Amino acid sequence: MLYVALFALVLTSALQVEVGSLTYQSNDAKPATMSWEDWKIIYEKDYELGEEEGRKEIYEDNCKMIEEHNAKVMGWTMGVNQFADLTLEEFSGLILNKNITRRNKVTKHMKKHTNVGVDQIDWRNADAVTPVKNQGSCGSCWAFSTTGAVEGANAIANGKLVSMSEQQLVSCSKKNSGCQGGLMDYAFEYIHSNGGLDSEQDYPYASGNGRTGVCDKNKETQHIESVGSYVDVVPDSETEMVKALTVGPVSVAIEADQSGFQFYSGGVFTGSCGTNLDHGVLAVGFTSDYWIVKNSWGETWGEQGYIRMGRNIGTHGQCGILMQASYPIADGPGPSPNTTSTSSTAPPTGSHYEDPKNGCSSDEVSIQVQGIDGDICVPKCNVLGQCPNAPAGVDATAQCALQTSEGDKYCALSCQFGQTCNPSANLTCKRVQLLMGLCTYDD
Repeated sequence: MLYVALFALVLTSALQVEVGSLTYQSNDAKPATMSWEDWKIIYEKDYELGEEEGRKEIYEDNCKMIEEHNAKVMGWTMGVNQFADLTLEEFSGLILNKNITRRNKVTKHMKKHTNVGVDQIDWRNADAVTPVKNQGSCGSCWAFSTTGAVEGANAIANGKLVSMSEQQLVSCSKKNSGCQGGLMDYAFEYIHSNGGLDSEQDYPYASGNGRTGVCDKNKETQHIESVGSYVDVVPDSETEMVKALTVGPVSVAIEADQSGFQFYSGGVFTGSCGTNLDHGVLAVGFTSDYWIVKNSWGETWGEQGYIRMGRNIGTHGQCGILMQASYPIADGPGPSPNTTSTSSTAPPTGSHYEDPKNGCSSDEVSIQVQGIDGDICVPKCNVLGQCPNAPAGVDATAQCALQTSEGDKYCALSCQFGQTCNPSANLTCKRVQLLMGLCTYDD
């Protein structure tokens, strides 16, 4: 049996409970909307005298819009987050990038890729993607997109994932405009001409307040990882984007100045968003139905900081994602990602979530959480983060919700406190935080 200890509780866009060496996450932990007072507490909002009334009115208007959208059941949902007290215009001006138009001459960096037979890919499963970061109130998305691509390229080439410094790019990359925006290609060129980039640990991000800052010339000389060259992906081609993503994570530009993007909370995003590029993000994988995209607005936005963007949508792709993609080249061979055919990505079949006293299936482990009574058998998640459904008669939701310190991901039966799970089998909902819990068998 795997014993784990409960030692921290953190509420983000989803409930996240660090459980010893495991992390519990539930996409359903936070409701789409909540009261103004609850939202202020969760997002630690405080206002100057006379400001709160106006912000509350904006918040309530946004909640109404979110509820109206979710009632339409369109395959993707919206929910309140840290931007819920901002109008769309304020949100766009605060965090988006109006200087992301690519220069005209890019042909020398354009590359046609050879055919590949991969149905889907997720570079997170190959330890080529760092945790989600947060740009704050600074239009530095281009820097986060750049570091994500550089981190991935070097991890694949050298087998070591190192978080790189966005601050160095924001303060020192003079072709770009710091918190006023920039271009990923220019950032790749800067890293190459500078001889490399410093680490996040040595040169941490400090521009979340909206100030570009002064370049630290001493830290600029610290070269942890470098870029040999970069490739501009042939635009407006799903095929070329797929091929590029088999090489590694890809920097992409999209239009994000729409309410659907501001409040996206889950599902495959197919909303109206346009192609006036204003935001740099990182594509880290794909399936036949969507692109897997890492954002830089923290884990309280979207699906723990990620968005699934629909494929096969228009000439330029959803939100223009096919228009301006590029990725860096790092020297050295690297491991292949976890690539599988569609047929091999289905969740495991057979009996799951049994009572350990009766024995677990061969693809499961028995877990017991310190501070939560009971235990349960759980299987690993598949490469898409999918899990076997909860057994018939169990009032709970199967989710990919547990992660070991080594990165192994396991399923769990999550429940809202008050759900029954299956009392007749001694499987009951144990409270974790607020109204959320886990189903375990009573000892």
